[in-house]
Amino acid sequence: MRPEKYLITLILCLLLSACQTPKYSKVTNFTNSNNLVPQVQYAVAEDFDPNNIKCIVVGQVEDASDENEYKSLNKVSLIRQAIYAHLSPKNYQDIELHKISSVLNNKNNSQLLLQNLECDSLLEGTITTFENDFFIAYSSTNVGLNLFLKDKNNKVLWKGSHTATSRAGSIPFSPIGLATGLFSASTNTEDEIAFQMIDTVVRRLLKTLPDKSDVKNIDQLKFAKIPNDSEAKDLIDYSRKKEKTPNFYFSIGEYGKAINLINENIKSDPDNHKLLFLKGRSQLMLNEFENAVSTFLDVLALKLDSNYLNGLGHGYSKLNQPNKALAAYNKAISIDNKNSYAYFNAGLLLENANNKIKAAKYFYSAGTSSLLKENFVRASNSLAALKRLSKNESSIKKNSLKLEGLIKELSDDKDNNFKIIKIKSKG
Repeated sequence: MRPEKYLITLILCLLLSACQTPKYSKVTNFTNSNNLVPQVQYAVAEDFDPNNIKCIVVGQVEDASDENEYKSLNKVSLIRQAIYAHLSPKNYQDIELHKISSVLNNKNNSQLLLQNLECDSLLEGTITTFENDFFIAYSSTNVGLNLFLKDKNNKVLWKGSHTATSRAGSIPFSPIGLATGLFSASTNTEDEIAFQMIDTVVRRLLKTLPDKSDVKNIDQLKFAKIPNDSEAKDLIDYSRKKEKTPNFYFSIGEYGKAINLINENIKSDPDNHKLLFLKGRSQLMLNEFENAVSTFLDVLALKLDSNYLNGLGHGYSKLNQPNKALAAYNKAISIDNKNSYAYFNAGLLLENANNKIKAAKYFYSAGTSSLLKENFVRASNSLAALKRLSKNESSIKKNSLKLEGLIKELSDDKDNNFKIIKIKSKG
């Protein structure tokens, strides 16, 4: 090929590949696609019924990418967090990553893992590519991933494969073009582009996972998340720094070690309510609900805080004391009327008590409050609850449709109108 034709062909390839949306292909056999148009390949077992899945554990992710690329990033941790975030709106009940890490420390067998967590399916994967190719004035950031959903008998129910690519830069025709191309290409090597590609590859793959339509109240109650500390640093920062602090041990699922260290620290700082709150959260993770309630009451004696009341409400709920739990959640709402956690969990308790009209009001408030804080996961969970209630109550359907419209309006809309869940790269 003559040099000028080669250059023209290369330019056309770059322009085409930089702007194409992906092609979604349901396949029998997976292939290494080198097409100009990015391809998402997936397969679904013929007898796979999403409504038969009680909950999903985000399991191990193997890193088969080049270890010399992006050394500063914890690739596995970032991928698992992205999977967890994008899985929640699919309406499957999921287990908190910290709790999974705790069990993974002791249960290497997938069947034992599911049994211990009382779950029935496992989502695992392999990072196939995680790299940045830099060519003078052009760069390409690529993140490739294979995902597999397996049942408790290790049967593959669904699998998908895709490589997300961000291309930047240009073919220079002058010294000025060379300089601008270099700048554009070099910015593509920043970690932020890698974060975007992590989000993109996981989002596209999970788009092909069939949605669960039958969301049960009892499952949402059982797998309710423990409250977070809104003032705490991102847990991923602790895992990066490897600091031997209570927060570090909590972030890797070593709740016993976190509690022991808190007990030591609290001797010299007995009024540290933040440390005591972390102790209560650790006790919740260990299913020590009576101890957790006692700890949260001690914390509230030091400071009246809506997050601490959330913890108390969660503890009472797990002890099957719904009236006390509701009282704690309502007190939290009186302090912070945008407390989506309290609204949502109170709604679950009210629904379980067959008070559907009042429960629907709480779920709607949970959804709108979640959107104000860009928590699209909880907003989606609230919408699922409203849809469940609106099946038998036409008066609830109006709020269900209204919340659904708000979610669509406030969420990004890309890749064939597929909603992007907004998650921070470090959270």
